[in-house]
Amino acid sequence: MKRRKRNRKKQAQGFVFPVPLALFLVLVTVISMTYLWMQGRAEAAGIRIQQLETQRHRVGQVRQDEERKWAQLKTLPNVRQAVARHNLGMDWVPDHRVVHLYRPHLDGDSFLYGDFASVTGTRMND
Repeated sequence: MKRRKRNRKKQAQGFVFPVPLALFLVLVTVISMTYLWMQGRAEAAGIRIQQLETQRHRVGQVRQDEERKWAQLKTLPNVRQAVARHNLGMDWVPDHRVVHLYRPHLDGDSFLYGDFASVTGTRMND
């Protein structure tokens, strides 16, 4: 019997790496890189949230300080001092000049057919 010569070009030479193992390693690498990327994004978002919360707290404190200052400016003695400081000839309105507004209870018919004064709820104090 004759021996056949094998074509050496078609024979695999060297180390053969299993394809399923290669696919598994690629998958693990992609998943781990995705996890690291997502963790980095979450940490950056956490830092930004802390910065915004700190800024919100500072702005809230400034707002409270300004509200306190404004409330102090609106007190009666300070208003009187400001009027005197600017030489304004202002005084309080006499009671007979004050118009009080109220909300009357109106049913459907009186609202549609009532007189104008009852609808507006105005009256003069004498």
